[in-house]
Formats: sequence, structure tokens, C-alpha cells
Amino acid sequence: MQDIVIYGAGGLGREIRAYLRASDVTGQAWNFTGFIDDGKPAGSPVGDAKILGGRAALASVTKPTAVLLGIADPAAKEFLYAEFSQNPRLSFPALIHPLANVEPSAVLRAGTVVAPYCVVSVNTVLGTGTLLNVGAQVGHDSVLGEFCSVMPHVAISGNVTVGEKTLIGVGAKILQGLSIGANTTVGIGSVVLNNVPSRCTVLGYPAKIIKKAEQP
Repeated sequence: MQDIVIYGAGGLGREIRAYLRASDVTGQAWNFTGFIDDGKPAGSPVGDAKILGGRAALASVTKPTAVLLGIADPAAKEFLYAEFSQNPRLSFPALIHPLANVEPSAVLRAGTVVAPYCVVSVNTVLGTGTLLNVGAQVGHDSVLGEFCSVMPHVAISGNVTVGEKTLIGVGAKILQGLSIGANTTVGIGSVVLNNVPSRCTVLGYPAKIIKKAEQP
């Protein structure tokens, strides 16, 4: 039974702890040792677990340990994944809640988390570090880039491409065949009927650009 920790002891991290507990019932057993969190003192209680320390605690790991990222910010996930990947003893499993429906032909890259009541259809790809929150749906042949975060009850239709580090807000809907750029935010409840470029924020029905990020 391999040790596993969750980075982030906030609401999402504690929810992922519950998903992990549920997955143990299905035979995907882990030895959950605690949370890693840079904002709380080591030893602080978090439900039935405790804070093991900050990021430095993972740097000193001496035996194989799995890590789940309990945060939703796409850029932060990318940063942490890159840092933790430098330790060859750390791995990033995909976690699927037993109440999610994930088709066998779907590809889930390292560190993906699929929450309860999600539906992941045929021939989809979820990139490294992607989060599908409660009740999100991803249609056939869609591809989500690395470190995306898809919030509760989002509906992504078939043949949609989503660029890396994109956040899709609660209840948003995306029409089939569209492309959503990288580093983009789709606002809560938006209905996307046209392609969306990278590095912007869209909102509304139909979704329109309300903010463009400065080029790096």
C-alpha cells in the first residue's frame, strides 16, 4: 500500500480527501499520511488527518509517495507539479471517484482528479493535473490541456479543445466543435457559442470577451 499526500488543506483538498476515502472502498487502496500546506503549521489537525509540513517536507521524502494537488488555480498547479517532479520518489496518480462515469477509451494523464457524478465520454483526453469538479461533463473526442480546472456542473460538448491552464467556471456550457485557448477563464454560467482565444476572460450568454491579459 503506497503512501499518498494531498497538497492543500483548504476546501478542495478536504474534498479530495473524501474522494480518496471513497476510492479505497473500490480496491484502489492508499495509505493517506496527511496534508502538505505552506500556509498552516505542521501538526495542525485537518479532520481526521494533520498537516505534515510545507513543500520542503516533500523534498525530504525518502520512499515512494503519491501526491494529489488539492488546489484549483491552474498556474499554481503547473508550478507545484514542476517542483515536485524533481523528486523521483514522488508520483502523481489519477484519482477517479467511484460515482464518476469514465469511459475506458478516455485518457487521463498524471495527476487528474475526477469528482463524483462527472461524465467523461469516449476518446477524450484529460491533460496532466486536470481537475473535473462535481458533476462536470466532457463530451466525446474532447481534449483538455494540462492543468485545466473545470468547476461543478460544467457541460463541455463533443470535439471541444481546451488549451492548457484554462479555468471553466461553475455551470458554463461549451458548444460542440469549439476551441478554447490556453490561460483563459470562462466565467460562471457562460454559454460559449464561438471559439475563444488564449489569455482572456469570457462571460455571458453568449460568452463575450470582457478582459484580455497582457502578453507575457
